[in-house]
Amino acid sequence: MKKLLISLALLLCGIGTLLAQDYNCFSVIAGRQATVDGSVLMAHNEDESGEQMLNIYVVPASARNLRYIWCEFPGMDVADVYMNQFGVSIASNGCPSREDKGEFTDGGVLYEVRGSVAKFAHSAREAVDIIGSMVETFGYKGSGRSYIVADPQEGWVVSVVKGKHWVAQRVPDDQVMTIPNYYVIGNVDLGDETNFAGCEDLIEYALERGWYDPEKDGAFNFARAYASEKSLRSENNITRHKEAWNYLFGEDKPGTFAAVPKKKLSLRDMINILSLHEEPTAEGHLENSICNDRTVLSSIFQLRAWMGFDKGCVMWNAMGHPCSQVFVPWYAGITQAPEGLGRYKSPMEAELKHMSNTKDKRKNYPDHFYWKYVDGWDIDVDPSEKQREILKERRKLEKENNPDYNAFIRKFY
Repeated sequence: MKKLLISLALLLCGIGTLLAQDYNCFSVIAGRQATVDGSVLMAHNEDESGEQMLNIYVVPASARNLRYIWCEFPGMDVADVYMNQFGVSIASNGCPSREDKGEFTDGGVLYEVRGSVAKFAHSAREAVDIIGSMVETFGYKGSGRSYIVADPQEGWVVSVVKGKHWVAQRVPDDQVMTIPNYYVIGNVDLGDETNFAGCEDLIEYALERGWYDPEKDGAFNFARAYASEKSLRSENNITRHKEAWNYLFGEDKPGTFAAVPKKKLSLRDMINILSLHEEPTAEGHLENSICNDRTVLSSIFQLRAWMGFDKGCVMWNAMGHPCSQVFVPWYAGITQAPEGLGRYKSPMEAELKHMSNTKDKRKNYPDHFYWKYVDGWDIDVDPSEKQREILKERRKLEKENNPDYNAFIRKFY
């Protein structure tokens, strides 16, 4: 009987892991020559199960860090989203690897990665170096993940593997990249330092583990060598990838890292992509789509080089399902979040207690602002009229010589 219970527990654990990798986030990056206004656009749906509570803080600059906007989910290791004062933005997608060993120093890193980018990176390229250095120095504790980073000049995908292996690829300026929950970096040329970066033994280690055979496989392909086969075959991953590619290109191209879209993309296109979902079930659930029941935050980073960082770099946040919630712009120039958007008044206290008191969040924080959004996740609601109002107000703000970003964001909360 004891053996049966243990086997059942392991089976349930395996099912939970499979669901997590199938429904854990979706991202898009468009280079500045692929967009209507010449901005770099990065979009991300954060999908998580269980009771989540979004907090938003503006962390002031200090001798230890840059100023940054922090979208926090208490108790979560890999859910937070950031944009700093230089427009360097980061989110991530779980990408399970086939690694069953992994080398670690001082316990490895996980939660620390994206926060370090927000605190110290002055560019997306510097963010790549920070992530790579952390992985090579300490080892990555998770199975695998792809970090999505961008600034007003370019976007990168940084894929890390359990242990000390990683690779990164730049999104071409005239192309767009999409990623569900499997690795999308294929052929790698570490000699091309403009478009690639990675650990020196990336191919050598794959050869050593028997994951890559040049005679049989041809050119080295990172995803084929390092990805979990289940993630590559996942119907939900493939379906969501096809949804985005059909919108962008009018055809299925899952497995291609990036390509030129059929038209230049706008903020509205990013909203449309993040909102894609199939017909809801009879019970009103959204399943097997980019926008689904697990989407707890939808973010679009509009990064415009010609306007200066404070006004030109904007994180648009929809607090929950992007199909029914409006996107509110958070400018890089903001210095303080409105009261009531975090469970603690001080971002420093929030960082120290990120893993503390994270159970029964609605019960312990009944007046938190996020619950009114959670309770309003109605797939039959069309937010278009409200979204147009916000866009109109945004245009007025950007015409001002000395805009008050703090007052602007308070207006909507």
